[in-house]
Amino acid sequence: MDFRLPLDVLEYKELVRAFAESQIRPSAEERDKEGDWSPDLWKKMGEIGLLGLPIPEEYGGSGASCLMTTVANEGFGEGSADGGLTLALGAHGIIGTIPIVICGSEEQKKRYLPKIATGEWISGMALTEPNSGSDAAGSMETRAVKRGDRYILNGTKMFITNGPVGDVFIVMAVTDKKKGAMGISAFIVEKTFKGFSTGKKLQKMGMKTSTTSELIFEDMEVPEENLIGKENSGFLRVGKANLEWERTVLIAGSLGFMKFALDGSIRYAKNRVQFGEPIIRFQAIQEKIALSRMKLDASRLLVYKSAIKKDKGESAPLESSIGKLYTTESAIQVMYDLGQVHGGYAFLHEYPIERLYRDARLSTLGAGTSEIMRSIIAANM
Repeated sequence: MDFRLPLDVLEYKELVRAFAESQIRPSAEERDKEGDWSPDLWKKMGEIGLLGLPIPEEYGGSGASCLMTTVANEGFGEGSADGGLTLALGAHGIIGTIPIVICGSEEQKKRYLPKIATGEWISGMALTEPNSGSDAAGSMETRAVKRGDRYILNGTKMFITNGPVGDVFIVMAVTDKKKGAMGISAFIVEKTFKGFSTGKKLQKMGMKTSTTSELIFEDMEVPEENLIGKENSGFLRVGKANLEWERTVLIAGSLGFMKFALDGSIRYAKNRVQFGEPIIRFQAIQEKIALSRMKLDASRLLVYKSAIKKDKGESAPLESSIGKLYTTESAIQVMYDLGQVHGGYAFLHEYPIERLYRDARLSTLGAGTSEIMRSIIAANM
């Protein structure tokens, strides 16, 4: 066992962290307050290669490993302290891209990946529906019917990150209701397809710097060449591979947020004087800081373990679920505890801990709830 990251991985993490600190963080508070999406910052992220990390070099990406992509998301989270933009990055570069990288045809890769890699096209994934969350396969209502050389899709997807600004989405739809999870297919859908529309931008508790909406399909026509893989293989093949990446790379942003919050709280506790001395000398404060550091280190090892297994070409449903469960629940507890360190200032918008606490709440809901993670862990045992 070697607990040291490769030098090139560490160097790239620092490069991404420094970029995010200088370019993203200065406007994070204001953009969160206004709920603004920034195309200018998105363009800058594309210019340094952040938007196409796991895309092979022959299609315009960096060909980065799962581990490299994971620590880049961690560094971006730490540097930016911007949960929404970190989420948008993950939705674009992972769940809106990996299905094409892993399961797409050569024609699909050539058509979509170069534009996704630069950020010219923003991508996302559409799985969840208004009545289909944890039971994504069993309760799915979006239907795709083959007619000649096209599929006709009808239905609605819900909580879709990048929905209002996205250009291309991976969409799951039922092609054979009788087969359950074995009867779901995955399609590449462009916003220009006839019958495609987006609902209004959703107002959220946190992650306000990312855009979220419904996607609506009304007799939407999808060319048959936009089917990913074989018909009825979408959920078990495309979805399974995608979720393991999502529960590894996207969760790494929480590592960065915890690190940023911990560093800031230590500085605050050194400077905040009560009862005649800095509060960092109080045992109650030291306990919160120590436990936060413990949760961060343990989370980081679990997430890295999952990424390393993916890089070996191995399936990691157990490892990614354990890492996702522990990291997300730790993030919420860490933000709460470090908020206590800040006292009343944790309730003020201009203190980053307030924003990070709100943003952390999504982590135990998206990509499978904590309850679903526990079910997956138990099933794998």
